[in-house]
Amino acid sequence: MTNTPAAGLKELEQLIIHHIPRDALMAFEDAYYGGDTKGRAQASAFALGHRPSAAGQVKHFYTNESFHEALQTHGAEPTPLRGTRLVVGQLGIFNVARLNVPGHKWVNLQRGATRKKLAELNDSIGRKYVQCDLFTEVSEPTGGTIFIVGVVDGVDENGIAQLTQVMLALPAADMKSWLYRSTIADFLKLYEQHDASVQPDNAQPILKTHTKKQTGND
Repeated sequence: MTNTPAAGLKELEQLIIHHIPRDALMAFEDAYYGGDTKGRAQASAFALGHRPSAAGQVKHFYTNESFHEALQTHGAEPTPLRGTRLVVGQLGIFNVARLNVPGHKWVNLQRGATRKKLAELNDSIGRKYVQCDLFTEVSEPTGGTIFIVGVVDGVDENGIAQLTQVMLALPAADMKSWLYRSTIADFLKLYEQHDASVQPDNAQPILKTHTKKQTGND
């Protein structure tokens, strides 16, 4: 899912884990599915000719609201809800926003000015973890952007486009490629590995004491 070298990939994953709580990712995934479900249910009442357009609008608003709530719950201080404006939160060094990808078409996505500016923040992450240069020292990233991506490549019983997958993705600074992509489900497994690797060993070995054998003179 990514062309990042193995060592850089693991370091980048640990960076994300350090700044993005597991519960927050789970909430973002639930928010996406919840918004999609509500939007499709309401859009199904429209006439067939209006249904695709209505579904797109209604799902956007419902998903924005549920995503905004998830960001607020986890202290990410999201930007205010306002029409079609992008909702952006902040967790650790990362800006967190959402993006739809129709039919796994990861290239030629519609790129708004705000998304471009957010992607530019990943420049130092790209240089440190992806385009690694042995002769250039790159400082630790102090900012970056993660997109919570909804993959819409299904169709429900009412003929409405349906969300099938939620992913975590880091765009390259120029938005022409991706530094990292993973399904939320797969990325959540990394937290278990991380917890296991940092769990302290609190076991205290107890040495058996040997009593001195008594003799007849004792």
